[in-house]
Amino acid sequence: MRNTCFTRTILTATLLFLFPLPSPAQLFLEEIVIFAVDTVPKQSQVLAAGKSYDIMCSGTFTFWINAEGDSVGLIDAAFYRVIPPGEFGVPNVATTLTNGFLLNGQPIASRISPSGPSPTYEYRVPFIGQGAPAEVFIEDHPPFSIDRHADNSGAIRVRIFNVSPEILIDSTMIDFGEVELGARRDSVIRFENVGHGPLRINDLSIVGPDAGDFSLQAQSMYTLQPGESASVTVSFLPNSIFRKNAAVEMSCNDSDSPVITIPLTGVGVTTLEAGCRNDLHVPSQQVERIPVTLFSNREGSLTTSYRFELAYDRRLLLPVGIDIRGTLSESFTVDWNLVQPGVISITASGSTPLSGTGTLLYLRCFAAWSEPPVSPLTMQTLEFNSGNPRAVMVNGAVEVDSLCNQHLKSVHATATPQLRTNHPNPFNPQTRIRVDVPSAQNLRLMISDAAGRHVRTLADGLVAQGEQVFLFDASGLPSGVYHIRLLTAAGSQSRPMLLLR
Repeated sequence: MRNTCFTRTILTATLLFLFPLPSPAQLFLEEIVIFAVDTVPKQSQVLAAGKSYDIMCSGTFTFWINAEGDSVGLIDAAFYRVIPPGEFGVPNVATTLTNGFLLNGQPIASRISPSGPSPTYEYRVPFIGQGAPAEVFIEDHPPFSIDRHADNSGAIRVRIFNVSPEILIDSTMIDFGEVELGARRDSVIRFENVGHGPLRINDLSIVGPDAGDFSLQAQSMYTLQPGESASVTVSFLPNSIFRKNAAVEMSCNDSDSPVITIPLTGVGVTTLEAGCRNDLHVPSQQVERIPVTLFSNREGSLTTSYRFELAYDRRLLLPVGIDIRGTLSESFTVDWNLVQPGVISITASGSTPLSGTGTLLYLRCFAAWSEPPVSPLTMQTLEFNSGNPRAVMVNGAVEVDSLCNQHLKSVHATATPQLRTNHPNPFNPQTRIRVDVPSAQNLRLMISDAAGRHVRTLADGLVAQGEQVFLFDASGLPSGVYHIRLLTAAGSQSRPMLLLR
């Protein structure tokens, strides 16, 4: 019997991209064929590092006892993990380092899937690419050897398939822009498996310094077959103002991207209102406090600074300082400056944010009565922090009472109708005038302009007992001071009001 002592056959790559795909989950990369008498060294193409491949092996060799009586060694050991029963050789003996099929220098017996004896001529070897060609060859030593005669036939087919998943995500980062406190904005992250093996995505979570300002609607795990896609919803719900930063983090079995991080950002914003009321009164010839009011605020506004300018009638008011005792700004450092006669500038800052609503500060002014006795209080260039929160400016007015009016306010005549302050004042174009009528009686309520010319009669005759409200519509009339005059049997009363357009 003639034996070859040592035979090494190296299987080499031939790219066959024209082959049809055997299944949607596998991309056929190449086929390598080795014949019984093939001694040409071969190896596979480069297999990408970290990617999953299936190396499929199939085929058979047929060997004969030739005319010279030579026997043939067991080539089955080259491509079987275990020698099948009934084959020439020793049944159920596993291939070894010196007899059998080696992949990159190592036996495949322990790596074949599924494991155990094989009754067929086809099996699968899972393989992770090393970024280099895969070296596949046969080593055959006595007592198993190959007699390479011309009458030997058959071949082993080695086919390589890419079975790696590949994740494609449509979002590299999400910017939600500005979102009001108390509101929410949603965005969808879509991911797709563009690879050739099952894609598993799990451990989805939101991480980062402001994770509490975002939420995620997602399953605990996704398994996507090739071509399948899924999506998750991420929301921005700011708890406070300023820019927020976090990230969606997930794990997957794509070797290129085992951990995926998608940055999230957004700005929480809100709007506050501040200014002056339009029903303020101060007595003349003395220093009084005029309140500047924070009309709206909300938790999370984090307002630690503000500034504004306030315009007023310099003939009626002379600013002498500010007062923050008992106000929202009591812990703030507040500075004031007379920009020019009629305009005062306020700047304030503190370490603790403003909380709630109410009086922001008091402007201390000496009041002097003059016609018209109503000074507009016009808010200008109001800014909180550096523009967040956003600001709405509320303009108001203050009426300076003359010494005579101050005296009349302390006199309450029984059964005499009383003319009250109109609201709003200043107004445009309507205001309501209130008259307290202690008993049913005749009265006349008239409106005149600053020159004393009659404009409108609102009531003239018997008026019922109780609080009566008369609407004055100044549509079509020019801006300026108008006077309300109430005539009764006990005498007359008057009040000024200001129409501002």
